Amino acid sequence: MYRRNLKAIIVAFVLVSGFGIGTAAHASAAPALASSTTQAQSVNQNVAAGTKVVTGTVTDPSGETLIGLTVKVVGTNVVVATDIDGNYSIKVPAGSNELEFSYIGYETIKKAINGQSKIDVVMDSNDKLLDEVVVTAMGITRKESSLTYATQEIKGDELMKVQDANFVNSLQGKAAGVTITQSAGGAGGTSKILLRGNKSVMGNNSPLIVVDGIPMTNQIGGAASSWSSDGNSLTYSSTAEGGDALSLINPDDIESINILKGANAAALYGSAAANGVLMITTKRGKEGSVTVSVNSNVTFETPLVLPQIQNTYGADVNVAANQLSTTSWGKKVSDMTADELAYSGAHLRNYTQNDIADFFETGATYNNSVSISGGTEKVRSYFSYANSYSDGMVPHNSYQRNTFSFRQNYSLFNKKLNVDLSLNYVHANTKNRPGGGTVMNPLYDLYRMPRNIDMDYYRKNYRGEGTWTSNIYGYYNDKREWIPNGTTQLSGPMQQWAYFSAGNNNPYWITGMNRSENTEERAYGSISASYEIIPGLKVQGRLNMDRAKYKGFTNRYATTWNVVTMEDYGMYGQDLYWSNDVYVDAMLSYNKEFKDFSVSASAGWVGHTVKGETQKMWTRATYFSYADMNALPTRINFFEPLASWGGNSLNTYTLSSNWDKGLFFTGQVGYKDYVYLEGSYRQDWYRAFKQFEYRGTPDNYGYFSVGANTLMHKYITMPEFITHLKLRASYSEVGNSIPNEVFSMGSENLATGAIASSTYGYFDNPLPETSKSFEAGFDVSLFESALNWDLTYYHTQLCNSYFLQTTTGGKMKPVNTGLIRNQGVETTLSYSLNFSKDWMWRTSVNFSYNDNKIVKTFKDDQGNSARLEQKIAGGNILVRYDEGGSYGDMYALDFRRNADGSIWLSSEGAPQVSTTDFVYLGNMNSKFQLGWGNTFSWKDLSLYFLINGRIGGKVISLTEAYLDYQGVSKRVGDARDYAAAHNLVWTSSDGSVTKPGMIMPDGNVAPIQEYYQTVGGNYMGSQYVYDATNFRLAELSLGYTFRNLFGGVIRNLSLSVIGRNLFFIYKDAPIDPNIALSTKNGLGAFDIFNMPATRSIGVNLKIDF
Repeated sequence: MYRRNLKAIIVAFVLVSGFGIGTAAHASAAPALASSTTQAQSVNQNVAAGTKVVTGTVTDPSGETLIGLTVKVVGTNVVVATDIDGNYSIKVPAGSNELEFSYIGYETIKKAINGQSKIDVVMDSNDKLLDEVVVTAMGITRKESSLTYATQEIKGDELMKVQDANFVNSLQGKAAGVTITQSAGGAGGTSKILLRGNKSVMGNNSPLIVVDGIPMTNQIGGAASSWSSDGNSLTYSSTAEGGDALSLINPDDIESINILKGANAAALYGSAAANGVLMITTKRGKEGSVTVSVNSNVTFETPLVLPQIQNTYGADVNVAANQLSTTSWGKKVSDMTADELAYSGAHLRNYTQNDIADFFETGATYNNSVSISGGTEKVRSYFSYANSYSDGMVPHNSYQRNTFSFRQNYSLFNKKLNVDLSLNYVHANTKNRPGGGTVMNPLYDLYRMPRNIDMDYYRKNYRGEGTWTSNIYGYYNDKREWIPNGTTQLSGPMQQWAYFSAGNNNPYWITGMNRSENTEERAYGSISASYEIIPGLKVQGRLNMDRAKYKGFTNRYATTWNVVTMEDYGMYGQDLYWSNDVYVDAMLSYNKEFKDFSVSASAGWVGHTVKGETQKMWTRATYFSYADMNALPTRINFFEPLASWGGNSLNTYTLSSNWDKGLFFTGQVGYKDYVYLEGSYRQDWYRAFKQFEYRGTPDNYGYFSVGANTLMHKYITMPEFITHLKLRASYSEVGNSIPNEVFSMGSENLATGAIASSTYGYFDNPLPETSKSFEAGFDVSLFESALNWDLTYYHTQLCNSYFLQTTTGGKMKPVNTGLIRNQGVETTLSYSLNFSKDWMWRTSVNFSYNDNKIVKTFKDDQGNSARLEQKIAGGNILVRYDEGGSYGDMYALDFRRNADGSIWLSSEGAPQVSTTDFVYLGNMNSKFQLGWGNTFSWKDLSLYFLINGRIGGKVISLTEAYLDYQGVSKRVGDARDYAAAHNLVWTSSDGSVTKPGMIMPDGNVAPIQEYYQTVGGNYMGSQYVYDATNFRLAELSLGYTFRNLFGGVIRNLSLSVIGRNLFFIYKDAPIDPNIALSTKNGLGAFDIFNMPATRSIGVNLKIDF
């Protein structure tokens, strides 16, 4: 009754407002309120020869008529909708003999016509909304109504609406509690996935990736390590983060993704699943005739956000000294004299232009895939090929990926034996992957460039031919005498730039001459077999093998300048990595119903091994032998594995090995579909703990989960508008192994044979990190499942948190004493509504809140609670993990201040940075995440858009600090303009010196240049921290589907215009807060000349044959 009244009001409003009233072709929406008799008469007047008119009424089980229900002639595109009284009338073309009735919240029904002219239908309530079979941990299938924890499923079609080369980015905003942080690595780069907040400081926070029930190792290539020197030296040089195995998956092969957000849902996977699971189910062959699907799209990318640069002031030219400043603190560019423009050391100009926008090219990404599916009841096959190619916005950057997938499914012996075979091959190639950082990052030189440098000239003339003197080296002459200060003359391709000094490069030289190339190959396959021994009892075995190979090459041409010197011979680097991953499991399952009870139980064993081999080489790009050569070499740019410098190349070779195994049991009991109780237990053995076996330390640990739910609508009379109501609660304890390292192993000096002791201190009590998680929530469906709402509260504690404690002896002592807590709420609200015959609106809103607290860290040598710190930008910024704080708290050095709190200034007017006083900047993690998706459909026309955002959190842009120091930021230009217009000056204490002034944060005046070169040059995070809150139009698609073209040869042809990251609805930061220089722990909030986020616009074509 509620639904009928609501529908009637909306339909009447739509019709009165004029929606749905158009051409005669669809004017049938207007008479929706007419009686069925009138409608039938109208249709009968237009019946074509050979067609038949069928009429009828559609009701629900209680007799209520259903408005807007879809009636379709099967095998055609003839579709009508029931009117306000539930009546319909449809023309059935000759040769058709079946009608399909579908409605949200009800099971779809098909009825044979068999000569009938009137067919009335009673729809059955779709209890399958809660009884759909879903795949849970270990590939075990369960009815959705029986689940005692929160999951969320995203269909593959949702990922393909606005496709991204890395499908993970398409998850953002579509699932509550899922945070996606995209790296600055461009197409094919990795993205960090976080479920319900950060838990481990030094361990893994990413969820386990499971493909077709089998766990996948998802190692990130080239990722910065948050606890090596990388965090401390983010401002030292350029950096780029590679892809991972997840980024190599063809999104068009994905049938669905089921997100198991908590450890409760994933406990059966043990240690690897302490942070949740992404369960990817891929497409497989379907019974029936062969079908072919082609999907092709092209998008064009432009920068979404670029830094704001002043275009008034340039570098100072000292004509007498023949010197050019590297900053833009000089006079106005337009005021340059002829003598200054004639400076012989560089090509200058007396005008400015948008050099940054001119540098970036319009990127283009092409995604093409074809799949073939078909089979019989016993054998079904699926094959797909996909190609993804991207020309990046940075010159000479490209990405190409080819994937091949084959799946074969067998159902034999009356479906008692089922065999699934999967074979996959991926080849990906990346050239000149972008990233961020400083020296040798082209954006570092591009953004900092003084505004009077003639970039047009250097864009066209970045390479010349020249001669230069090598750096100083020692060598043996022909008399075997040691020459300590030798040099030689070198010649060849030579960089052309305004500056010939350390740390300065022509950005076009960096992109045009210095080349890097990474090739990833991955071949993996699995076979799974299950046999039903007796009804309800099944045995299953699975084997998966994954072979990955990575090759990386770096060619840096001679005359490139690194941080401290010129690379006189060029540099050559090579990285080779192989890994073999083998996974096997066996499981016995039992499912049976005994009158009012249902029983499900599974027990099994799993084994997993990973072996890796790594070779690295880094040397000057030449060949030099102390023994065979009596002069310094003159060969340059020798980019071959034979390159060597006297045997002193930085070559490394490592072997790695890891394994884990486990036993598990899970069981569930249901009573009348009213209530379900379940529990699971897993015992894990870890390789990392075997090294402590001599102490009696166990190498295996057990974990468990328990849960319950009740379907209240099954046994309690609910108000009519409540269709389903489920309450659920669960608790689990799941482990997370310590790192797979030999903590007592020292290192050998191959030249002397000396053994250096381990850098680790004694590990007193090695324990796995343990995640204790409780969650409770409800799922409710209203108005015949048109409105669905789920809500979950969770509380998670990571106990025995792994830390490295610095001892007085300088060693890093491993400890397991920390406690980190996350608690929060996740909710999703969705609604589907048929406005009228042809109109439909589907909307979904998801929201999550997470609160993190570090309850306990560890005790120092004096027994006091100690803090852990990551040093960023030379230690001027800290990410601090302190008892009582939160994961991701950021601190920075403050100004040196006077007794009254004002900023201290030197006699020259320069502020000074304190060396000891840190101020709290905020936390890098946003507490609130939300997404809102909408789909509007009219006949075969569809409009879809997604808005997502985050509230809270902080980001730090050290790019802005550099720009201020250089004097090129718009902020600096505005301050200089304001000082000149308003005669704002700083005056020294004795009144002898005046300088253009600005107002500091404390309200006092300081010289502009001295202020900005102090705060910018010292990376003062307090002046460059920004609110990360942002909302954007993340995805947009407008498409139309053509059906049954060319006599049915093409079943469907869908053409759509698509867009991604189109614009910000709100943003405070000068950067995209969702792009990170690194996806590693603690490094996600920093912008240091990051590759900018992209705006993508294009078209998508999908054809089904």
